[in-house]
Amino acid sequence: MAEMQGVLFKWTNYLAGWQLRWFVLDKGILAYYKSQDEVHLGSKGSIKIACCEIIVHPSDMCRLDLIIPGEQHFYIRGTSPAERQQWLVALGSAKACLTDAKQQQKDRTEELLKAKMSELRLYCDTLMQSVASVKISASSEETPDIERLNTSTTLLSETCDTFISTLQDCMRLANSAYSTSFSNSAFNETVVPPSLQQQSKKSTSRSHSVEDRYNPPQSKSGIPTKYKNLEDIAARPKPHRTRAPHHQSLSAPTTPTASTTPMSLSESEDAHVADSGDGGQSHPSVIREAEEKGTLLQVAMQHPSMQEKPRLQTFFSKMKPNFEDVQKDLDDGVKTKLFLDACSQIVAIFDVMGSSAFALVKMDMNGNVKKLRQKYSSNPAAFQTLQSIVQQEKRSNTHQLKNSATDALMWLRRALEFVCAMMEELGNSGKDFSVAATTAYKKSLQKYHGWVVQGVFSVAVRASPYYEDFIKCLLENPEDMERNGEQIVLEDMATSMQPLRILVNQLQQYYYSENLENHAQV
Repeated sequence: MAEMQGVLFKWTNYLAGWQLRWFVLDKGILAYYKSQDEVHLGSKGSIKIACCEIIVHPSDMCRLDLIIPGEQHFYIRGTSPAERQQWLVALGSAKACLTDAKQQQKDRTEELLKAKMSELRLYCDTLMQSVASVKISASSEETPDIERLNTSTTLLSETCDTFISTLQDCMRLANSAYSTSFSNSAFNETVVPPSLQQQSKKSTSRSHSVEDRYNPPQSKSGIPTKYKNLEDIAARPKPHRTRAPHHQSLSAPTTPTASTTPMSLSESEDAHVADSGDGGQSHPSVIREAEEKGTLLQVAMQHPSMQEKPRLQTFFSKMKPNFEDVQKDLDDGVKTKLFLDACSQIVAIFDVMGSSAFALVKMDMNGNVKKLRQKYSSNPAAFQTLQSIVQQEKRSNTHQLKNSATDALMWLRRALEFVCAMMEELGNSGKDFSVAATTAYKKSLQKYHGWVVQGVFSVAVRASPYYEDFIKCLLENPEDMERNGEQIVLEDMATSMQPLRILVNQLQQYYYSENLENHAQV
């Protein structure tokens, strides 16, 4: 339920002056409508309370000004000072709640960042221990244990990937919490050490063992910790390495290769670790436990950053069947049932808009789909394809009748062309929905409509939804708009419209080749 709603005067322009409008304050958004009866048609405008300044007029006791500097201005008046005070309290409360929510979100982000940094320290030390294990296995005087070496390198590969992913999470959280540029700490994602074969070419002057160099102190929490914070890690020289493809890093091969075998720390100047002064360090207990139980690999793979995140669901990705399915099977012609099912799915986009602007197009498409279904149901075996329906009507000389399936398919194809053109306009940086709809109409349906229908469309298009509202409606969860939802919607839209455009062009060419196209206006 809305936080507050009622009638207020709104300043429109110098000709119309103050006009009564129906205002609704809901979830921090103040929207207005021409009247209470037209709420279902969509708002005429809205303003986000958290972004605007609420200014009490110094002389008019009934007036409030809502201003986003340089962008938006709402001048409103109550019928009395008491009514203005009620709205002032409601607007102020909404603004305060939103501000508190932002602060809470910032606090949560900071807590999450601290947890990620602690996690990063653990992975860093685990990484050093994994390298030590590989060093021990590879530099053994006896014949190296291949199975043990494979296990160690696999653990190292998984730990590297987890470390990289966690570091990226830290940087993203830091950017979102503090809006700070980390240009000096830019992280290079392409990191995988060179092969063991390259070690023989290194200088022998840096031949101290990893066991002698690595002796991490115990932290208060009992976790072996080498570095106190991220600054210590960042201060180390960054190795210039290249990373193997993603699929290789997650599923390491059974034998060491040039892309998976780590280099020895004792023979890389970029990977020096400070000498602890305690030589002869034995094999770390964490590595022994990992080799015995495989716990390190399991922990790394169960970490959320290692799991593949599901793609956001949109109206287009949930369309089943879609026009891509229709496009896959065109050997004998366009399959009638599959095509009509896909058309029924795309018609639902007008319901998603929540606007009556395109009710005329929606009714026309539903009517033509119904005619074609009736024709198909009369003899499904004979009318497997759209072309078979048209050819049957041509043979019976009924294709020119007003209610024929041939005529219905022609108008359905034109409506699909309009939908396709409108989505393409929106995808091509067309942020104004009404402009995109008008442009698409001129490209597709306008030449088939008389001046009366054109006038109806020009009036109806004014009720078009706002671009952002439309994009949100196309998301399964509107809150996903903050998670790059707009980009996902536009990508799915382009993917869906490509086969539809091809199909529309094929049907148009078929009608021209059969001399079936009727250019008469309605």
